[in-house]
Amino acid sequence: MFKLLYVTEDTFPPFRVDVVELFARELAARGYAIDWVMEQGAGAPAPELDAHGQARWLGSRVFLARNAAGEGVAARLANNLRGVLNDLRILALARRGRYDVIQVRDKFFAGLVAALAARLTGARFVFWMSYPLAESKLQLAQSPGTGRRVLRLLKGRLMQAALYGAILPAAHHVFVQSERMKRDVVARGVAPQKVSPVPMGIRADKVGSAADARPPSREAPLLLHLGIILRIRSPEFLLGVLRRVRERYPRATLAFVGEGQTAADRRALEAEVERLGLQEAVTVTGFLPMEQAWDWVRRADVCISPFRPIPVLESTSPTKLIEYLALAKCVVANEHPEQSLVLADSGAGRAVPWDEAAFAAEICRLLDDPAQAQAQAARGPDWVRRHRTYDAIARQVDAAYRRLLRPNAPGAPDDAAEAPKAGQAAQAVAEAAPDTRKAGA
Repeated sequence: MFKLLYVTEDTFPPFRVDVVELFARELAARGYAIDWVMEQGAGAPAPELDAHGQARWLGSRVFLARNAAGEGVAARLANNLRGVLNDLRILALARRGRYDVIQVRDKFFAGLVAALAARLTGARFVFWMSYPLAESKLQLAQSPGTGRRVLRLLKGRLMQAALYGAILPAAHHVFVQSERMKRDVVARGVAPQKVSPVPMGIRADKVGSAADARPPSREAPLLLHLGIILRIRSPEFLLGVLRRVRERYPRATLAFVGEGQTAADRRALEAEVERLGLQEAVTVTGFLPMEQAWDWVRRADVCISPFRPIPVLESTSPTKLIEYLALAKCVVANEHPEQSLVLADSGAGRAVPWDEAAFAAEICRLLDDPAQAQAQAARGPDWVRRHRTYDAIARQVDAAYRRLLRPNAPGAPDDAAEAPKAGQAAQAVAEAAPDTRKAGA
């Protein structure tokens, strides 16, 4: 059907489900031929190679930059150089490959190179923006205790200039994470008709059923947070929530099922656990394969999706919330553009203010009435199956490509007809979507 060159910041082999499930599986099954440009993660197993010496992954070719081992300055410099050289390969690959689309995900130098390559070859240039990385860098630079603040500030400004001054204006289409992110991008001068929101989803065969819902335990309830640990997200907030819940349910415990984005992120959380004397009540599992992480979710009594109300997190599309609902879990989440819409439309939970007391009160409400909590959780799987599985999302993304590449084709699909309906409230959010091989991002 269409031929794509996809340049992504994910290291090989990628884990994000919006890369793995949406593109490598769903769109490939629809006839898309996809070549990938990635860097190989340090310590990753040697990839399978084809007859031309290229890596193979799920039936596709991967053009790899192999990273050097180690964490020292020399290794970082070498890896940065390898990454730059790998991005420059886009020019040669574009000339040889005759791609319909050259797509870049969250890479700024590669975005500039790809925009040029598309202009030279007549391909369509698409940018996939899964997170406001430039704004996140600037937010981190302003946070107390952050090292190299001037360098981070400079890098954030350069990223913003590249993104909004060159990459997005040159893009023929832009995929973003949510309706809120679309509004943010449009406010920067990008034409709204070339921006498609793509919220997070899940594989259809991973969605449970209403029968999987169970009443939460009141004896020793397990609270759970799934996903990456990031200081910018204030994970220590949940420690305050746990302390309040334990005033009513003294045997309550909390599991962070995930790893810090950096070692410092995890150390900061563990230091706060120790300071509060919660070592016996808090578990940090570290990174787990998706299925093992979901085993923890299935054992949990209440699953929590906290997103600190700061601008860089307001535009996110939380994977963990969709995974909780798919597995028929009792959920507590805070007020947030997408979380509020999803919970209101599904009826599977309530969004509460970003406040320790509000979170604790909602958790205790679920624990106080296990039968009602079970009935609420039972609504999740059917809603996810109707609106947030990757087969439905792939239809939307496929439709966007067809409109881009064949705008005058008879019978071209219409967003309103193709969109996975999320009810009156969430319809605007569900225009298309990806997922994550690392659970609960």
